Amino acid sequence: MIIQSTAGRCFRAGVIALMSVMILSAPPEGRAALCKRWSEGAKAGDLDRLQIDEASGVAASIRFPGRLYHVNDSGSGPYFYVGDLDGGKTRAVRIEGFDAKGSDFEDASVGGCFSGKSCFFIADIGDNGKLRKYVRVIVVEEADNFGSSAVPLKILRLVYPDRPHNAEGMAVHPNGDIYIFTKEEDVGNRESFPAELYRIKKDKWENAGTGEQMLEYVGELDLPRLSNSGSSFGGVITSFDIAPDGKTFLVLTYEDAYEFDIDLSVSGLKPSDRLVMDKEYKVIPLKTLPQQESISYVDGGRGFIYDSEYHFFDVPIMKVECLEGG
Repeated sequence: MIIQSTAGRCFRAGVIALMSVMILSAPPEGRAALCKRWSEGAKAGDLDRLQIDEASGVAASIRFPGRLYHVNDSGSGPYFYVGDLDGGKTRAVRIEGFDAKGSDFEDASVGGCFSGKSCFFIADIGDNGKLRKYVRVIVVEEADNFGSSAVPLKILRLVYPDRPHNAEGMAVHPNGDIYIFTKEEDVGNRESFPAELYRIKKDKWENAGTGEQMLEYVGELDLPRLSNSGSSFGGVITSFDIAPDGKTFLVLTYEDAYEFDIDLSVSGLKPSDRLVMDKEYKVIPLKTLPQQESISYVDGGRGFIYDSEYHFFDVPIMKVECLEGG
């Protein structure tokens, strides 16, 4: 009797411990599918434009709710920026051991890394001249409190399998895979073309050395076809984010945002001419900011924020919320 009672208590204690681990490790509660109706954008705060004078990427921390990470466009040195959702308490963090010469930071993301760690990913993927031998992704572990500098866990050197591409959209899936959307355009003729999607899987990049790693082609997204925009600005991807549950993703253009009911880790990309509007993707009209190049899900995927790299006046951090569905 005593042995059975002890065993029972041990079993119940084990079950409780296991459930606690599952709850703590579970992704934040989000939406089940595509949001049917989004709110108008409302100002949530302002960028600290004295520090972030050409914002090209933003990422909302999941581990530390209320924290935002920012990156500046090319020429701003080896720094990222940490602040609040309203833009307050922003400060610079130097990336140790990173040679910023020739760099072009264009996006940012957060995601899992290295056996339960949470990391901030910086996309050094801009290449306007399409001349770079490789692009880079900097992986920094999230810290309770960053000092004046941080040592990256990894600095990845990534090579496209076909040719160099300019890109401004990078996101990390909850499973740790890194995705990059290219920016395909002819600026002189004001034309935009389908974006190409590339990936490097978590097990590959985590085990990578200091050498170059080949990206894997996933598919293309013909945003000019889906946008029906009258200008090329509505057909190029300037930022990209994947929902915390991995089931949807957002892309930003210079005009609007788009949400896709696609888990890239499961199905990849369907041909764009087979995607059904309001079922598999949603056009989200925005209060357009000049040169808007940053987007990130917030609130477990129930909302998103976006901002601009235009720095000649106060730059708002805009927030959009899901009002129906999902």
